Amino acid sequence: MSCEDEHHNHGNGHGHGHSHVAPLPTNESQNLVDKIDSPHVKALNLANPGDEISKLFRKADEKYQLKPIIKSDADSQLIINIPFLNGSVKLYSIIIRSNGDKYCPRTIKLWKNDKTIDFDNVNERKPTYKIEHPQVGVMYNDEDDEVPDEIKNDGEFIEHFLPRHQFTGVQQLTVFIEDIYNNDDEDECHLHYVELRGEFTELTKDPVITLYESAANPADHKNLTVTESANFSFN
Repeated sequence: MSCEDEHHNHGNGHGHGHSHVAPLPTNESQNLVDKIDSPHVKALNLANPGDEISKLFRKADEKYQLKPIIKSDADSQLIINIPFLNGSVKLYSIIIRSNGDKYCPRTIKLWKNDKTIDFDNVNERKPTYKIEHPQVGVMYNDEDDEVPDEIKNDGEFIEHFLPRHQFTGVQQLTVFIEDIYNNDDEDECHLHYVELRGEFTELTKDPVITLYESAANPADHKNLTVTESANFSFN
């Protein structure tokens, strides 16, 4: 029932998976920060230096840090491509700490395993899931040098629970911030922290090697068996 409800709600474009069944709680041990291929995280329309985008994803003991503030460039839209290391992820949730005022993201779309998303096609591709992010977050709108290095306020972190049956087998996630609460298209969106929670399964080449070995051996056994059975029949 819940799967149908979740799918139905997803089809209507609602965030959070508003189903009749409460989402399963997550915990900090499910933080996938160590499973993200950080050097290959990329963003389109990023105002920051390219290597700063991966700093959105931090370990639990650094989650209250506010800098670097990740900002969009020409307008409020931002596309972030997040590849995982050699493995497959079942995503449970995405936690976002953003600006809580005029630079706060509003509509966020997610795609799994589509590395081709860019600004030329993002509006034509149906997202795997769509989130409506609340206007909650860090209330600093000043220049970077006026923002404190960290603020310990758990209320500024918003967790969006994802329909797990749709986010299995994830090797790459695309996040598209479509708009912000300030309707001025020239304004930026500001992000302080993003955390992905889920379950990681490492992909290994060993099964392929084993497959080749086991494929060679049965053929030998089969020939042997045929010969033995033929001998038995003559006897």
